[in-house]
Amino acid sequence: MTTKERDGRRGVNPDVFFFGILLLLYSGLTLVLFYRQAVEYQGMYTSDMRAYILETEGLESGYEFPYRFFFWLSRLWMPMAGPEAAVAFSTMLLNSLGVFLVKRYFGRRMRDYAAKQLVRWNFLWDMGVTLAVFSLFFVSMYYGPKEVKIFGYDYIYRCSGILTPNPYWNATYLAVRPFSVVCFFLTQELLEEYEEKIGTGKALQLALFSFLAAFTKPSFTFILLPVVGLVLLYRLLRSRFAIWRNTLLLGSCFLPTGLLLIGQFFRVFTGGSASGSETGIGVSLGRAWHIYSSNIPLSVMLALLFPFCTLALNFRELKRDGGFRLAWQLMAAGFLSFLFLYEKGFRLEHMNFSWGYMHGLFFVYAMGILQMMKNLCGWKPWIFKLFVVPQLWLFLHHLRCGMEFFIYLFQGYNAGVF
Repeated sequence: MTTKERDGRRGVNPDVFFFGILLLLYSGLTLVLFYRQAVEYQGMYTSDMRAYILETEGLESGYEFPYRFFFWLSRLWMPMAGPEAAVAFSTMLLNSLGVFLVKRYFGRRMRDYAAKQLVRWNFLWDMGVTLAVFSLFFVSMYYGPKEVKIFGYDYIYRCSGILTPNPYWNATYLAVRPFSVVCFFLTQELLEEYEEKIGTGKALQLALFSFLAAFTKPSFTFILLPVVGLVLLYRLLRSRFAIWRNTLLLGSCFLPTGLLLIGQFFRVFTGGSASGSETGIGVSLGRAWHIYSSNIPLSVMLALLFPFCTLALNFRELKRDGGFRLAWQLMAAGFLSFLFLYEKGFRLEHMNFSWGYMHGLFFVYAMGILQMMKNLCGWKPWIFKLFVVPQLWLFLHHLRCGMEFFIYLFQGYNAGVF
């Protein structure tokens, strides 16, 4: 008897209501935040919303945005709600869709793992997955009080310098989440099976969602494509070109996205801007990052305490678990791009190459949480003490910091001086 048939006999899974209620509350809370950012409520709530609203209205924003999906979607609601509410609603809708998709993938992965471990699954496990999913969307960098310095770290720039997987002040980062989530898990699945066979349905979905991700904000596909390219090249050479056909087929899934990225970066990072100032991509060690952090290694450590702990305690999973490995590969790509690349001119201080790094943060947290739950699922006293306790302790610290950071933003304060 399948899980679906068992659920049908026992009635509706209570987790459906639990998740639904939390999703409604979360969506309502974020909608209020995004709308306040859109209207700059009480002269506060600093964000990038104003430029996005102007683009949605078809007006000159002073920036060049070659990613249009978010603006096109917002125009659907604009006649009914006005530009500010339309942009806020689109941000909430896409961000909450990301929550729903993470729940779907987490639930499926945990059920499969529990079946392999002969663990009896019930609605309490489903509710645990739900809590883990929502916690993922609140975790943030670790920090202490502003008056307290760690190894001399200047906390006046702790948000911009340390960075977070949940930057609730940037609508386009939040809008790309559902597409990046689908791309991540589809890429993992295809990388695990493409040498034997490529499913046409999965390949078409990956091509579509990677294109939509780039057309919403190119930061995620900017790190995904080189990671996939290097993995495919390594496996091709290792096989002595025996899998060249399937390698070519999988690589072609990213061809539309790659062409779109070339067009986007050619338009934005060459020549001059609308205001006539210098643009272009520069290469220098920590040029943009050093504006906001006097100690980059410490910033990385504070952003990744929980993921580093999970990696250290579950290092063998890099070989066993394709998702765990892919998350850290994306993390490395995002870190290197932010460390070495910067934008010339007035966009230097915007740290726009940090978005790929923050996508990497999001997925190493996601896979770290999933791995922590797997450790908990395979319950044994020594496993709990050695693996779950240190991971959970650090995770709860990141969650506390993230909740405080979200409340800080919700109250209208400026993230740049957090």
